[in-house]
Amino acid sequence: MSYLLKTRKEREPPLQEHAASEEQAKINKVRELLGELPTEMPGFLSDATIRRFLHAKNWSVVQATKTLKEAVKWRRQYKPEKICWSLTSVKEQIKQLVYNLENLTMSSENAPENVVWVIDFQGWTLSSTPLAMSRQSLDIIQNYYPGLVAVIILCNPPKIFESFWKILSYFVEPEMKEKVRFVYSNNSESLRTMTDMFDPDKLESAFGGQNTWGIDIVEYSERMRRRDQVRKALRNANENAYST
Repeated sequence: MSYLLKTRKEREPPLQEHAASEEQAKINKVRELLGELPTEMPGFLSDATIRRFLHAKNWSVVQATKTLKEAVKWRRQYKPEKICWSLTSVKEQIKQLVYNLENLTMSSENAPENVVWVIDFQGWTLSSTPLAMSRQSLDIIQNYYPGLVAVIILCNPPKIFESFWKILSYFVEPEMKEKVRFVYSNNSESLRTMTDMFDPDKLESAFGGQNTWGIDIVEYSERMRRRDQVRKALRNANENAYST
């Protein structure tokens, strides 16, 4: 099973005035190069999103603009903002991933790279996660949500995963590959990776934490539905503003 979690990473200290000015100038330049796109997708092409893409592209205005245009093209077709919590089919795993990414971007704003992608390998087999699906997941995160994921944790991968990883790693960008961590429940040193990033009292015991209660799926589902209503209201407001 795959999880996308916020870390307890503290917000970065505010930039010095000159640095903040230079940063905003680059954001404005990207916005200028995007033309009418920010008007079409104001919810997506916010300053926070542009800053995240710039951060992921080493503050290259050209590269950030190019990647944002590709993301806009993908969003027109995929419509990630319309995906809701009511996903029940195993075939919807990619949509579930995108749904979680969308929710995390809403709450990340000015804090790039504060999301941890945790993949729990309990019950994993080669057939449960086809290579094509894994490649698609990586493609979405690397190309359409760059600068969001800080660490990828592979929790208790079986021995057979080593061969799978050798193939999959060819499709992982160097910057993303550096973020991958292997964590094993029977290795206290590797478990420290989890406890250093999360509150041990809230972290599930399977990941080295003290929480043995797990997730209240009913309460969590209700919270996600309420968030869906907020996202829908924001989307409608943006669409109305664009149409006028």
